[in-house]
Parts: sequence; structure tokens; C-alpha cells
Amino acid sequence: MEERVFEDEHGRKLIVRVNRSNIQIHTERKDLLDYRFYLDNIDLLKFLKKQAEKVWKTFTPKEANSFGADYWEFYDKNTDNNGYLEVSKEALVFQSPSDETTLLYQFNKRKMESFIYDMESWFML
Repeated sequence: MEERVFEDEHGRKLIVRVNRSNIQIHTERKDLLDYRFYLDNIDLLKFLKKQAEKVWKTFTPKEANSFGADYWEFYDKNTDNNGYLEVSKEALVFQSPSDETTLLYQFNKRKMESFIYDMESWFML
């Protein structure tokens, strides 16, 4: 497993954990249900794209064409709850599935493809 920490201009940290089948976004603390990470640079987005290309050999950014491909929501089976991700021009806004986990979001291949597709339309990746 590869892990890298990113920090925004406000000192907020995101921990990216790359596994063989998914890419997870974590915080340092369990009690953070709503979490905003400012995109003052695009290093995080570049890292996510690069890791996605390593994890999934046929990774191709493309528009979401179903609810399963839309990255807005994901299901965390460990907490039996949904987590959410919103994107604004300046920040990623996460809603954790539970205050009992540091997990903010988990990307599968299809959700990452639609996420990177959108990020490429907003930023130069």
C-alpha cells in the first residue's frame, strides 16, 4: 500500500492510501464528519490520476453515465453508511460515512474515471 499526505493552505490534511483495488481518502481524526480541503494547487489531483493509472491498467477518464459511475456518493460496507464528495472550483468537500472512521471517501475505478474526467475539464492535469 502506498500512502501520501497532502496539506492545503489552511493546514488541513488529506491522507491518500492506494491499495491494489481502490484509492482511499482519509483524515487524521475520526470525529470529522464534514471536511473541506482547498485546492490551492493541483498536486493532489495529479497524484490521484497517476495512481489510478497504476492501479487500473485500463483507466480512462470519462463522463459519468450512471449513478454507479457518479462519484457524488459511495457506500462504505464497514460502517454500513454512505459517504459523499462535492467539488467546487476551490475545494473538495467530503462527508464521511461515520465518525468512527478516518475514511472520507473510497474510489473504485469507475468513480475515479468520472472524477478525473471532471477535474480535467476544470484544471490542467
